[in-house]
Amino acid sequence: MAVYIRLDDAVRARLRGDGGCTSSGSDHDASACLSDLVQAFLETDAAAGGAGEDGAGPAPKGRDSDDDEDDGAETAASVRELFDPPAAEDPFRIRLAAAVAAALDAEAPLRAHGAAFRRAVMRRLRAAGYDAGVCRSRWEASGGLTAGTYEYLDVVVPAAKGTKKTATRYIVDADFRAGLEVARATAEYAVVVAAVPATAVVAREEAVGRAVRLASDAARRSLRAHGLHVPPWRKTRYMLAKWLGPYKRSPSSASSQASGAMPTPGATGMDIKCRAVGFFPSTSAAPAARIK
Repeated sequence: MAVYIRLDDAVRARLRGDGGCTSSGSDHDASACLSDLVQAFLETDAAAGGAGEDGAGPAPKGRDSDDDEDDGAETAASVRELFDPPAAEDPFRIRLAAAVAAALDAEAPLRAHGAAFRRAVMRRLRAAGYDAGVCRSRWEASGGLTAGTYEYLDVVVPAAKGTKKTATRYIVDADFRAGLEVARATAEYAVVVAAVPATAVVAREEAVGRAVRLASDAARRSLRAHGLHVPPWRKTRYMLAKWLGPYKRSPSSASSQASGAMPTPGATGMDIKCRAVGFFPSTSAAPAARIK
């Protein structure tokens, strides 16, 4: 992989020999000269304040540890409210969360078996009367987005007849918190991750989109606080693609709706390619354009 380094006039002068960095031809002298040049580049780049990963610039200057803790608490409170809103705002979610918790407990012995565990939980939810499915998201590499796949559950609630409302989709993921963990997390970010339900996330897709944006921003600050780069799988677009990107769903909810009856527990159904779910900005509940 080619690495391009920007050199200012002073460094270029030193490369030409104008700045006194000469070599006697030995490996030691050449290494020392190169070391000086690299150090000069790092100092120049730091002074310039170039943007880093995910299109964001360096952390604002003048923030102390108390500010970071305040930011962590505020972000954590927002994440907690998104994943656990007041019962009066969404009574269905409360019932669904209870059903999910019961299914997770019943299938706990399968927890370490990934796909088998998710399918077992899905069958229990369908047996309880919920239109649950296993969703496998898949996205291609484009525009700095690394390709990947991910699997989770969802529950679809059809819109009431005679209304113009669309169906409501809930994301159900027992591994959501694990998907946010980063190496050497700061205390600020640890507070944010702790705000995510440990058992499973059960939330509307728009709430998931907003929470992911908040958590991704906090993760970037945490990594940069330790001088670490933001890896491709922790960038905002990648994280959003996991839960809100194009996906295939099984069993097919379309077949069950056509027959007017719930499928029998354990039915596999036919895989269907669902719409590409838009990403939701933090200030609006309306979906934005699909991944580009």
